[in-house]
Amino acid sequence: MDALSKILGVSSADIQLQEDRFSDQNTNHDAYQEYVESTLKKDFRIHTGLLKELNELSQKDQSIRTSTETLIPRLKQYFSEFNDKLNDLTKDLDFVKDKSSEFSFLLKSNSSKLKDISPVVNDLIISPEVIDQVLKGKIDQKWVDCIDYLNDKQEIYSKYQEADGTEKPNDFGRLSEILQILKAVCAERAKKYIVIRIKRLRDGHPVPAQRIQEELLQVREIFQMIYDTKPEIAIGLREAYEHTMKWYYKTYFARYIRSLTILQYVQIDSQYALGQGLSNTSVSGSYTNYLYASGRTLFGAQTAPHHNVTDESINDYFQISKRLDLITQEDRTVMVSQIAENNPIANYLEIGFKNLNLALLDNCTAEFMFLNDFFRLPNDKGDVIRKLLLNIFEPTFDNAMEFTVQLIGTTFDIFGVLISIRVAHRLQFEAQHRQIPCIDDYLDGQLILLWPKFQKLVDFQCEQLRSVSITTNVALVRGAGNTSDPLVTPHELTVQFSKFLLSLLKLSLTHKELLDERAEPLFHSINRIRDDFETIMTKCSKKTKNADMFLTTNYMYIYNALQQSFLRADSEKEPLILSEIKTHLSRLLEAYSR
Repeated sequence: MDALSKILGVSSADIQLQEDRFSDQNTNHDAYQEYVESTLKKDFRIHTGLLKELNELSQKDQSIRTSTETLIPRLKQYFSEFNDKLNDLTKDLDFVKDKSSEFSFLLKSNSSKLKDISPVVNDLIISPEVIDQVLKGKIDQKWVDCIDYLNDKQEIYSKYQEADGTEKPNDFGRLSEILQILKAVCAERAKKYIVIRIKRLRDGHPVPAQRIQEELLQVREIFQMIYDTKPEIAIGLREAYEHTMKWYYKTYFARYIRSLTILQYVQIDSQYALGQGLSNTSVSGSYTNYLYASGRTLFGAQTAPHHNVTDESINDYFQISKRLDLITQEDRTVMVSQIAENNPIANYLEIGFKNLNLALLDNCTAEFMFLNDFFRLPNDKGDVIRKLLLNIFEPTFDNAMEFTVQLIGTTFDIFGVLISIRVAHRLQFEAQHRQIPCIDDYLDGQLILLWPKFQKLVDFQCEQLRSVSITTNVALVRGAGNTSDPLVTPHELTVQFSKFLLSLLKLSLTHKELLDERAEPLFHSINRIRDDFETIMTKCSKKTKNADMFLTTNYMYIYNALQQSFLRADSEKEPLILSEIKTHLSRLLEAYSR
């Protein structure tokens, strides 16, 4: 009853009530009418929602039946096939595992067999990249590295060749032949590289030698490699370079010497001598400045040279303050040919001497360093490069010596010759500092030309001094009126000689290197000229009323000029020549002032 009530959607009490009612009624009750009336009641109507749910359940049931009958068999078949494939894959993996074990065993076996072979292969193999670079590559540092690589291989090959018990590969002979061919190719290419650059020095449009040398120094190992491969070719290349540079320096320095010859020089003739131009001698300021040491100096500005010799130009010549700059200033520049040929300013002879010899020193330095870095061989003796340098510059040195002969041949410029001597000393000192051979001997040759010329000019000045007229003419002093008393005014020759003496002393004290002053010709030359001057002064004093006072005045002038021009600190050691002259003058003053 309860199940029925749920299906009909009415309570079980109502159903029970209807049954009781039917049992109590009489038999003539209309059942159809009762049914119709009951259907009109809401309680006995069927719910549409339940029918809808019933339809959905039916569809789901049909879907489940379809899946069970169609999809599940297919899925079962797929899993069955997958299982078969998985079994096959497992068998393949087992096969791979077996092969891997087999290969691992073979690898270990081969490794043990190749353990002794691998070093041989690494030692004897020649890299294809190296072969390509040697045959076709540009000659530069990378190419030089290939030479080092081949040299290392050569050493290894030699060890294998010398080892008797070592087993060599069948192709060892062929590999050795290939290595020798590569080294021969390197030597040939390096030879052509050097030859081309040597030819460029002789070309119609030659390049500076320094540029060629820089290019060669970038691959400096190639010459040693050529010598190791073909020694005779290396020696021939060095000789070719030697002859080419001999021609190069001779040609270019000949042009430079020609330019220095064109350079205008101040002409100093025999009129520039002691005793000349005395009538117009002038002293800057009062002579009493020197007598009483007021601090004034004799050295003024150097006047420009004149073509016409005058008394003023003669007396100005004896003051060389500006000419000393050539020695005292550290000027390492060289006058170029274009400036020398077009320079309208007249120069003293030491300008030409200094520029030529400084250029020679600089070029010798550069050439020696190049020869030492590029062409020196391990078995060369110490004098090989020195001889090579001398052979290269010998014609140039000869031309330079000839230039010096022409430069000083007819001149009477004693200061120019002495300045040139000091320049040569400076250059010798610099050459020794740079440790450049040959140039020192060459400069010794220059000094052999200069010192005799200087001695001749000293003899000339002494002769001129001895020929001076014996007078009591005093120097013309600016601002001193017509003072002409020879007892209180220095003689005109004294003023001129003091300038000359001070200039010589200035030049004697300009050397850097240690010299034996007594052994130098300048020391004795100054004393000779001083003695001749004192002889003239003694003769002139005899024409005065008081000879001792006359000599005291003149020697005091020179002494004070020395004192003011060579002021030194107490701790400084005074040069020997200056000390002796001052001591000598002090004794004279002491003797004549009693």
